Amino acid sequence: MTGMQGKCFSYPQRIGEDRILRKGKQLVVCSKVDMGEWKVREIRKTVIYINDEAWCLVAKQFSAKEEVRYILDPWPDIASEIPGRIIRYDEEYVSARDNAVKKMRLEARIGPFLYLMSPLIGFLPSRIKAKIEANFGVSARSATLASIIVELLLCFIWVGAFLQIFANLIMLIPGSAKLLLALIVSVLIVFIDLVMRYNSYLREDQSPLGMLEWVWRKPVRNC
Repeated sequence: MTGMQGKCFSYPQRIGEDRILRKGKQLVVCSKVDMGEWKVREIRKTVIYINDEAWCLVAKQFSAKEEVRYILDPWPDIASEIPGRIIRYDEEYVSARDNAVKKMRLEARIGPFLYLMSPLIGFLPSRIKAKIEANFGVSARSATLASIIVELLLCFIWVGAFLQIFANLIMLIPGSAKLLLALIVSVLIVFIDLVMRYNSYLREDQSPLGMLEWVWRKPVRNC
């Protein structure tokens, strides 16, 4: 592996919000992002390709401007120098890194609220829960289990309250028997929904069924 490719590149350069400066034989990458995978190592150094040139990190400095400066030396032209990993620092790399940072920051802001709302999230269709898990880290399976428990508790409360009401009114209001029948049917539907969704959870579906989703859609299965 050779350190320089014989090409001449002009500096400073910008890649996204990052700046690349040249200081003598060194390059300085200035970024507002602390890139954890850029580590100073004595052995098995990380080779960083910039404009098809090979570099290695020799220093990492944190400035008062909330900026991190990565000091790079040309990759040593030594046959025995074996890289630990390879990074190609380009537009694609910076874009992927910035998107990951935005996702982490968004998850940090919204994540706690979504965790509190997880019992309600569990009622949502499986595909929506899978997207929420992918974007915000809220487990679709845990949210579904919480929603099943909530649904079961509400079902018992609902049945107890309305049975008492209808027991008092059935002799007083004509047609109340039909309303009681409608209540029984609705409760049966809820219990069937509980069984179907809990079965989806026990099958270890990646994103178990949402409320009444078993009527029209299959769950998202593990790959």
